[in-house]
Amino acid sequence: MEGDIPFTFLIGSGMRALFLITFFIFSFKSFSFTLNVVTELFPAYQYLDKSGKLSGPTVEIVKNVLGHANIDYKLTYEPWNITYNALKRNPDTCVFSIGRNNEREDMFNWVFPVGQFTSSFYALKSRNINLEVLEDALKYRTAVIRNNFSHQYLKEHGFTEQYQLVVISSFNRVLEILETRKNQLDLVVLSDSQVQDASLNNKLMTHLEPVLQLDLQQNNMLYFACNKQVPDYIIKDLVQSYDSLYKAK
Repeated sequence: MEGDIPFTFLIGSGMRALFLITFFIFSFKSFSFTLNVVTELFPAYQYLDKSGKLSGPTVEIVKNVLGHANIDYKLTYEPWNITYNALKRNPDTCVFSIGRNNEREDMFNWVFPVGQFTSSFYALKSRNINLEVLEDALKYRTAVIRNNFSHQYLKEHGFTEQYQLVVISSFNRVLEILETRKNQLDLVVLSDSQVQDASLNNKLMTHLEPVLQLDLQQNNMLYFACNKQVPDYIIKDLVQSYDSLYKAK
């Protein structure tokens, strides 16, 4: 009939409209999402350079992967406890450099590795403490940084906050506590690289000596990890970007 619009034209127009709507939805979704990336100052992995800029080998890896994936992001640094809580609570958040363990395994998406680490028990040299195996430390009071890898590692191996562990808020309080609470505290567990770096600028660190390195076996990797509510397409793009830049190289 004159003036009628052909049915096939209507179908074709509808499909084109649906395609355009879908395209714009996904385009808007991709461009509107900003990833919140949080880290801590953790020499020699990530630190402030002489100009006050966040730098280090892990920072370089993360920025390269995010840039190659064309993901919009905001990068900040905080003390570890704030960083870790942000990862647990905020659905747009990823964190580096974080160790992987049983307690954390199912909590986050472990996207790509950024480095390796070692940690040890340290004691004041004046205490003459000797440890042969991990169980030897059960008779001592040990300081750990709240919610960091070593804190959770020791809890997994039978250490409790009631008897063996003294939980502190940050690395900066380590020497203060060891010096002021000598009669209440015997050991502290710290990243070896962190102690080595701090020893360059703080003579007080020379009062500490390593007495036993943690046997981390396969759990000595540091990761870029994300809250499980970070969109799947972001995780997929990050994995593909990392594989393209670093895998098998």
